[in-house]
Order: sequence, then C-alpha cells, then structure tokens
Amino acid sequence: MHDNYLRFLKLRLRDYKIFGGLNDLQFNQHQTFIVGKGGTGKTIIVKTIENLGSPKIEQGTFTMRDQAVSSLVIVTKGNCDLIKKYRSFIFLNRESFENLAIYSHELKSGNSVPNRIQREIESKTRSIFQRILSFKPWKINLHSDYNVQVMAAGERICLNYAFIFAVREALELDVPVVFDSPYAMLDEELRQGMRNFLKAQPCQQILFGHECEFLDEEIPKYILVYVENHSHVMEY
Repeated sequence: MHDNYLRFLKLRLRDYKIFGGLNDLQFNQHQTFIVGKGGTGKTIIVKTIENLGSPKIEQGTFTMRDQAVSSLVIVTKGNCDLIKKYRSFIFLNRESFENLAIYSHELKSGNSVPNRIQREIESKTRSIFQRILSFKPWKINLHSDYNVQVMAAGERICLNYAFIFAVREALELDVPVVFDSPYAMLDEELRQGMRNFLKAQPCQQILFGHECEFLDEEIPKYILVYVENHSHVMEY
C-alpha cells in the first residue's frame, strides 16, 4: 500500500439528515451502483463521503440523555488525506468540473507541474477522449483541436472526464472515483463510450443515479427509497 492509495469500504448512517433508522452501505472494490429518485439522498451520501477530508464534517456519535440518536461512520482503507488534496479528481459532478479550470490554468502556467507531467496529461486526455467518442467516430476528427466552443454539452462533460482520468494516471493516484449521475447529460453513444471506458478501469467506482441511467446488466447494489418522511437504503 502506498501514499496515493485509498478505498471506501463502508458507510453507516443512523438517523442522519433525511435518512431514518440504521442504513449500511458496503462498497465493492470495482463498481458499486446505487440508484434512487430525486430527493432520496444520493447527493447527501456523496457529500458525506466527500467531506470526510474536511474538519467541518459531522463525525462520531451524538448523544442525548445517554442514548445515541444520530451517528455517521465511514470506514476507509489507505490515505484519507487524499480526499481533501484531490477532491475534484475523486468526486465527479458539475462542481468538480468548475474547479478543473483552476487546475488546468496551473498546468499551463507550469509553476507547479513539471513539463513532462503536463505533456503526459495532455496526451492521455486526448487518448481517453477519443476512446469515449468511439461510438461517435465522426466527432473524433471534428474535435481534434479540442475547441470546447464547438462541442455539445455532453461532449464537454466527457472531455472533463478524460482530463480527470488523465491526471489520475499521470499522478499515479490509486483512489476511488465517485459519480453523481454520471450519464445524465450524455446521449446514448457517449453513455456507451463512457461505460466501456469505466469497465476497463481498475479503480474503485461508486456510481449514483436514477434507475433509467443504468443498463440491465449494471445491477444496483442499493436502492434509496423515501418512505414516511425518511430515506432508507435497501439492498437490491
């Protein structure tokens, strides 16, 4: 195990935020699919794991009259400091994409990243982006200049995915990737290209989304349901 290694093993929520009762999630070492309708707590779980690297996270067990009423337990393996340091490369959503602009500027300025790493990231980004576009081959030549001004919204998202995985590879980060609705803005061809790419990646992947986003063979491990004013985690 090295300093760039991290795995999420288990999350336990007891009467935490909108979740009622005891809710356990154990994460697979490759892909874990978690589905739920809007408002059932997908983003709450993502943010809970993401904030593990922040001192503001509510940790431990909170007591009232000597009885535990609300608790959060996250079990990890490896270097938890990586969560804070590489948050935008672990938790992939619209917010992380906005933060990438800052990192891209740092790469181009060359102030903190060696030229060799910059070139490697650029090369890997192009290669990964082409793989994701494999089901839209006519777009590969069209986007050879990587001009985001002429890309559709879904293609820009995939370019961000490509850049994120290129950085992870170049920096040799053996860390999970957590998606909050990874396919929501992608057309069917881009979804298929992204699916094929992710299947080939050895990293731990936790994917949250609506049931309609995933294929039949992408069997969810957990379903989030909202019953009697609380969300609950149910095994599929």
